[in-house]
Amino acid sequence: MGELRKNIAIVFGGFSGERVISEKSALLVQKYLADTEYNTFLVDIDVNDWQALVDGTKIAINRDDFSFEVDGSKVVFDGVFNAIHGTPGEDGKLQGYFDLIGMPYNNCGVLASSLSFDKAACNRYLKASGVNVADSYLARLGTTPDAASIIDRVGLPCFVKPNDGGSSIGVTKVKRIEDLEPAIKLAQEEEVDALIESFLDGVEVSCGCISVDGKARAIGVTEIVPEGEFFDFNAKYESEKTEEITPARISREVYDQIMEQTELIYAWLHCKGMIRIDYMICKDGVYLIEVNTTPGLSEESIIPKQALHAGYSLTEFFQLSTAAMFG
Repeated sequence: MGELRKNIAIVFGGFSGERVISEKSALLVQKYLADTEYNTFLVDIDVNDWQALVDGTKIAINRDDFSFEVDGSKVVFDGVFNAIHGTPGEDGKLQGYFDLIGMPYNNCGVLASSLSFDKAACNRYLKASGVNVADSYLARLGTTPDAASIIDRVGLPCFVKPNDGGSSIGVTKVKRIEDLEPAIKLAQEEEVDALIESFLDGVEVSCGCISVDGKARAIGVTEIVPEGEFFDFNAKYESEKTEEITPARISREVYDQIMEQTELIYAWLHCKGMIRIDYMICKDGVYLIEVNTTPGLSEESIIPKQALHAGYSLTEFFQLSTAAMFG
């Protein structure tokens, strides 16, 4: 008698503006895990409702043990594939809940998730290990920062972004001092601090990394050539003119340096599952932009393209990520 197929919850949604991207990621994962050794169920995590989606019906999740009932039978999950970008799936909150109830999941734990989600804290941590980061200023929520002091530190142009968040939502490139305060307010619209960083002039790249047999393995470096001035939300998910070139058109020496540094950061942060790290290649070196512990997995996203480049089919890639949680 064959082994019973494991029940996997593919969680998506979340509490931020990244919900729409999260759903696309979840649907792609489910598509490529179909007809494998896993039974997959989509689970929508919203502020008030946690619901399993079964044959077009929404069924409430029992948060005591993350199960649900259908037709009088209880469905218990063996593990969770986390496809939530933003809070609570990327900042460690959901991971803490799963740890408490003993539920395996496929991605980074509480420490790596919460630290990388706080961009300023992550930059300070990695800078101590020799990673290059941009000069920055953290504008705390509820304070009135002095624009002149900030510009003295980071210069113009500069980037203003939510300190916690992703998909380049709320990011502004500021070229004039009078535009700084509105940009800070925009970044703080989701009730988070605003991070102001000096402008890095160079080639933007992104490197994915997964765990294979318990070791970090970088899977490729992608060059990003946005339609506009930077890789914003529209360029990531809606523009057909943004180019994402894998492998990146950079020297082999720099390519290998980025692959190696990504694997080192993976280890330093105690990452699990798949991550993506964004960099800027400047004249004086490679600079960290940010670490993404729950990277986008939609058809437009970088990680699936890098997986194909690394020689995986997407079914193999998502099977590998799912199986790792039980290993």
